[in-house]
Amino acid sequence: LFLLSAVLRRCPALLALLVILPSRAAEPPWRLAFTSMGAYALIQLAGEPLSGGRSRGSVSLPLERAEGGHTPVLDFQVSGSGALAGSRAAGFPGAARIRLLLDTGATSTMVTPELADRLALERRPLPQGSFGLAGGGQGCAALSPQRTRLPDLELRDAAAAPGTAALSLVGVEALVLPVRALPAGVDGVLGVPSLRLMPIRIDPQLNRITLGASPLERLPSGSATPPSPRLRLPLWWHRGVPLLHLSSRAGPVKALADSGAEGLFLLPSLASRLQPLGPAEPVRLVGFCGEQRVERRRFAALGLAAGSGGLAAVPDSPSPGDAAVGVEGIVTENPIFKQLGIEAILGQELLHRHRQLWRLDQPRPELLLW
Repeated sequence: LFLLSAVLRRCPALLALLVILPSRAAEPPWRLAFTSMGAYALIQLAGEPLSGGRSRGSVSLPLERAEGGHTPVLDFQVSGSGALAGSRAAGFPGAARIRLLLDTGATSTMVTPELADRLALERRPLPQGSFGLAGGGQGCAALSPQRTRLPDLELRDAAAAPGTAALSLVGVEALVLPVRALPAGVDGVLGVPSLRLMPIRIDPQLNRITLGASPLERLPSGSATPPSPRLRLPLWWHRGVPLLHLSSRAGPVKALADSGAEGLFLLPSLASRLQPLGPAEPVRLVGFCGEQRVERRRFAALGLAAGSGGLAAVPDSPSPGDAAVGVEGIVTENPIFKQLGIEAILGQELLHRHRQLWRLDQPRPELLLW
């Protein structure tokens, strides 16, 4: 789901969001120019789950962020003899690449109709009433997603020597849906079914991202014996996405752990229990399933927690465990909160400064921070 730290930068997780900021008092608050903001959380409520495919190998490559934000972007090459080979799309420039956001808040991989056209992918309509989705707004019931299978995908470091290790994904299924406010040059999101296949390390200090077995070999110092994490956050699955607890002065806060969300989204009931550090600023969100009017403000005493422990890892703190000095949040009602039984959506607002190891592949998933 793209919030910008001080100025609302733009980015995603499957609940596409656009925001209007009232900047001139003389103008009506809802007649101002749009500024894009993304938070792509999409929850599947009914229907057969899509396959995440199979993974093989591992890769370490430079960390690429979505334009204007912090969500990681994976630039896949189409390989093998999948749907693209021999198709009318095979000879077009750029046809053999698929750029996807790494999105732990999406229960399915999703691509745009434009990508499906470019790759000449075969699409299968889903029978009316057989598939249910929940996202921002109230119009998810009107969506008509299609189902497709992506060609074989390969992720490798373009600057590495020939023969360097690569990661391949085979048999990934995806929804084909129009997505608003995707960052420039991005074709969709890689969702949880594929992300559960492998460890994922995101290292903003070394500016590297590593997927596959190799994250376990070189943690963040690069040594064979990795240092203990500063913070170990237990995760648990609900409706196909990982949840965790944030810490606050009001007690533990159940949240969606969403790598595709640029911001921190809060229910009004939670915001009312927290200590605001400034006045509310009204904004308008155009969500994946409709529009919402919400507000943006800054809060004290909200951060990541070790179990039920103290505050940690707010944006103005250099590392987990530092004192909380405030965090920017978007206060909103959203169907995803009700469907998941949560009060917050945790995104890059709290994560992007920290070395992360996502272990969604474990029987007991967890997020480790340094």
